[in-house]
Amino acid sequence: MTKSRSSDKAAGPKRAGQQSIPKVGRFAMGDVQKRVRGSRLIYDNRDDLAAELLNLGSSKITDIVDIFEDSEGRQSVRLKNVKSIPDAALRAIKKIKVTPGRDGDIVEVELIDKVRVLQMLAKASGLMEVEKEVDKPSIVSIEMVMPKTDDG
Repeated sequence: MTKSRSSDKAAGPKRAGQQSIPKVGRFAMGDVQKRVRGSRLIYDNRDDLAAELLNLGSSKITDIVDIFEDSEGRQSVRLKNVKSIPDAALRAIKKIKVTPGRDGDIVEVELIDKVRVLQMLAKASGLMEVEKEVDKPSIVSIEMVMPKTDDG
């Protein structure tokens, strides 16, 4: 008596309109393990991560530039010396663009999206939890039907 070998396909023969179930290979398991390790790393360093997000969310453009009035009474902006800029403000810089102009270089400084960072913090701290339907009051409509009288 010979034993029949089962097919390597997980779902058996494929019928019309039916999708086959993909095999989970060693690479897929590696991705899962990487995610678990990454989650563990984030969990272990959650206080440092929260502090960094707070620093990014609280950085201001005035940490990077000086706004002053020149001799003619016009408002001007000047970059601060990089040594006087706090590290948190330097990390909050998303992009610096320098464009040559006839009166000197035009410098554009773009900071990270503070609103998004603050939303992440609020969500992580539970400030943006969705209200449960159970906690909301119900509105019930009561309609009273009186018996009809024969008075006509």
